[in-house]
Amino acid sequence: MGQLYPWKTSVQLDRQSPQPLYLQIVDSLTREMAAGRLAPGYKMPGTRHLAALLAVNRKTIVIAYDELMAQGWLKALPARGTFVSEALPKLYPVVPQETPSRIPETTCFFMAEPVSSRQAIPPSLLRITDGSPDVRLAPTADLYRWCRQVARSAASLRYQDEQGDPYLRETLAQYLQQTRGLVGQPEQLLITRGSQMGIFLAFRALLHPGDTVIVGETSYPEANQVIELCQGQLQKVPVDEQGLSTDTIEAICQRQSVRALYITSHHHYPTTVTLSTDRRVKLLALAQQYGFAIVEDDYDYDFHYASSPLLPLASLDTQGCVIYLGSFTKCIAPAIRVGYLVAPTNFIQTVTPYRRLVDRQGDPVMERGLAKWIEAGDLQRHLKKSLRTYRARRDFLSQYLRQRLGQAFSFQEPEGGMATWVRCNPTIDTLALARYTIQRGVSLEGVEHWQNYRGIRLGFASLTSDELEQGMDIVTEGISQLLTKK
Repeated sequence: MGQLYPWKTSVQLDRQSPQPLYLQIVDSLTREMAAGRLAPGYKMPGTRHLAALLAVNRKTIVIAYDELMAQGWLKALPARGTFVSEALPKLYPVVPQETPSRIPETTCFFMAEPVSSRQAIPPSLLRITDGSPDVRLAPTADLYRWCRQVARSAASLRYQDEQGDPYLRETLAQYLQQTRGLVGQPEQLLITRGSQMGIFLAFRALLHPGDTVIVGETSYPEANQVIELCQGQLQKVPVDEQGLSTDTIEAICQRQSVRALYITSHHHYPTTVTLSTDRRVKLLALAQQYGFAIVEDDYDYDFHYASSPLLPLASLDTQGCVIYLGSFTKCIAPAIRVGYLVAPTNFIQTVTPYRRLVDRQGDPVMERGLAKWIEAGDLQRHLKKSLRTYRARRDFLSQYLRQRLGQAFSFQEPEGGMATWVRCNPTIDTLALARYTIQRGVSLEGVEHWQNYRGIRLGFASLTSDELEQGMDIVTEGISQLLTKK
């Protein structure tokens, strides 16, 4: 059989790879034995013969055989030869494939139902996002200088507090009090890998199967998915120019038990409206009266252009009803995966073990470096600069929409945030428009909200005025083409 076995096909060597040839041979033969193609008891070819077949030095085969024997895959019998170990299970032989090292395309076991995911966007396209920061403004040089300084200490590289770097939590507690009116202690903060982890942890700790969670009829889709994954039941309420309808929320509470409510109170996702002051007061009163938790996702509090932003619900909470989520992803860059969850101490103690199961800890070096960066005043300087830049880009997009697309789009200029919510003329096939723009090199990412909410988020923060004009010209061209066909 040794003469007939397809050794050259089964053991493919890459002589340009940094991995030694003997280890490539070990890996290939291990796969063949694990798959049953080299069955227990099979006599392996001699080292000289196999070396000739694979065009390698005999010593390479000797070292590979020694390694396989040390691992228990092969067994040498004096005066008889080298054999595949009889201790291996007898597996059903599989016909060798042309690329035996490829991971199979499908599993051999059942899985849970998948959640929806976004398609990857080719980097060559001009991306009109649904609201992302401009990473070119990110102060990475200053931030990573602090990180390098922190990394010089060996202590920072060991396992750290699973609740997050204590120095960052202390710094954040002071920062949130100064900027958001949140009066809390470091033990009331949990550092996360961005807001999305905070959403997952909060609902994982809150929900039992069948619990009712109130969300807006328009809402952050990934939050809805988390709630459903945690076996919560979504109860949707209307959203108008003042935010979630608190009258509807009150009516729901009067007829059934409510476990939690999810809200983006500052700039509602995706419509960008701000929850009015009277509704904030009423929502907190309802939470206290009916005993439900408010999960407040304040994902872009730092960017408000018209006037001083309203303080978060959490800053008004005196009864421990609000779980507050924030992140540095929007104000610095998506790659800076540092967020925070602020809540009463007993909730932090409950949710921290879940965080440990998802991720033993965060990034201690980045967390400590970020704390030093904030303490030095660099965050406030960066936000001040970014705010001016993003306001100018918002104004440019608003002017473009009014002058060029007034017949196609209706919109309310956002008071803050990184995106404008627009409604399309119903005669326009919005999905066809997105297909047109992508063919012309422009990705209209906010169109994903069209099917559910009949609107599009046009992100302005990540593009310069020239880039916005270039992208929106393609959108205008696409709308003209679609209307002409009608």
